[in-house]
Amino acid sequence: MKNGIMIKKPVEQSLPQVQSTNPLDMPTQDFQAGLERRKANRRVLMDWIKSALIKDQDYGSIQINGRPSKASLFKPGAEKICGMLGIIPTFPNLHLYEEMALSGKEIKTIILKCELTNSDGKVIASGIGARQVGQDNGDINKSLKMSSKSAHIDATLRAAGLSEIFTQDIEDMNLAVENIKPEPSNEKCTNKQFTTMLWLRDHMLVTENEQNRISELLDKGPTREEAFSILEYFLGKSRRDTESGRWIKEEEGVLAQREPDELS
Repeated sequence: MKNGIMIKKPVEQSLPQVQSTNPLDMPTQDFQAGLERRKANRRVLMDWIKSALIKDQDYGSIQINGRPSKASLFKPGAEKICGMLGIIPTFPNLHLYEEMALSGKEIKTIILKCELTNSDGKVIASGIGARQVGQDNGDINKSLKMSSKSAHIDATLRAAGLSEIFTQDIEDMNLAVENIKPEPSNEKCTNKQFTTMLWLRDHMLVTENEQNRISELLDKGPTREEAFSILEYFLGKSRRDTESGRWIKEEEGVLAQREPDELS
């Protein structure tokens, strides 16, 4: 009280506490318990995959330089894994291509996004898949199915953290890189280029920085020139023999140079 006048002290307001979403900010015991739980669950998942998935039906490999490639996850395998985990694939941009087809607009390349959601509708992982309509003789329906298949597999690998044992679907992959660089243009990459880049992104001999660069290109949709440069760098150059029709390696890429260290 001052001079007979009651003076109220200002009420101090506490600032709202902002809760961190970084797991490293969790209490140590909770963080350690969460890691142990995930480690145990992952072990159970891997054991289930080994026992439930069937080779050449749910997954398989191709021969690269005389050796089998990293196992490739096929659509039936992706469906089994998603069913077991209780996650559902959705394709948020599929309707755009359906609307374009119905309006009669020409579609040359399809790049679909797949989102995997849990029972609460929360998106837990996403993937992408591409297809050139021309390689399906203009059959839009087939191109949509093929690109959705690739996107589904890509999302499944990310959701379950399976890139260490599986790669993207490489059933029809041709790892040869032509020796003629395409002219600079905005023309989107071919489906084989896109699929091979997905395979490279998850390759154990590709560094983290290189994987991030490839992921950035895949997310925006690489041009043929961009894809050619990436594939030439990793896989080298090849030319097609006019008589046999077979691809002949002319120059090795950095992946072949790193391979001996991996096998030693």
